[in-house]
Amino acid sequence: MSLAIFESYLEFAEGVMRQRTSIPTGIDVVELESALVSHGVVLLHSHMEQCMRRSVDLRCGRCSDAEIRTFALAARKETTGKLKIEALKGTLTRFSDAYKSTFSELLNRSGIGTSWDSVVIHRHTVAHEGQPAGLTLADLRLFYDHIREVLGFFCEGLGLDPAECVRVSDKIVPARSKA
Repeated sequence: MSLAIFESYLEFAEGVMRQRTSIPTGIDVVELESALVSHGVVLLHSHMEQCMRRSVDLRCGRCSDAEIRTFALAARKETTGKLKIEALKGTLTRFSDAYKSTFSELLNRSGIGTSWDSVVIHRHTVAHEGQPAGLTLADLRLFYDHIREVLGFFCEGLGLDPAECVRVSDKIVPARSKA
C-alpha cells in the first residue's frame, strides 16, 4: 500500500506541472516544481523505508519460535534504519552472505542502484539541511521506477516469494519478472 500513496502523490505533482499555464503569475513555476519534488523525495524515502522494513518483517515472521521471532524483529529495528545500498547489503548479510550476493548480482546487472542512493542523499539535503532537492519531477519519476525494482531485488535477496513481495507493496517489481 505504501508505494501506492507515493504514486498518487507523484501523479498529482505531475498533473500540477502539466497545468503550468494555469498557475497564477505570482507563483514561480520552477520554485513550485522544486517544492513538489522536495516534498516528494522525503515522502518516497519514507515509503522506501516502510517497504524495506515490511519485507524484513515478513522474512522474520517465518520463524515459528515466538521468542526468536520477537528477537529478530527487535534487531530489525536496529539494522534497517540506514537505507543506502551498502546498508541494505549489510542487512542482507545479517541473514546470510548468499542473500547479499543475490541482491548485489541483481543490482549490478540492472545498473540502477544509484537512483536509490540519490533519493537517500536528496532526502537528507531536504530534511536535514533545509535545502531543496536538486531534481526535476522527471528525475523523481525515473528514480521511483528504479526504486520499485530495487525493492524487488531486496525481496528476492531475502528469499521472499512473489506473493510475499506483493504483501509488501503491489507496486514493487518482482525480481523474477526481470530474469
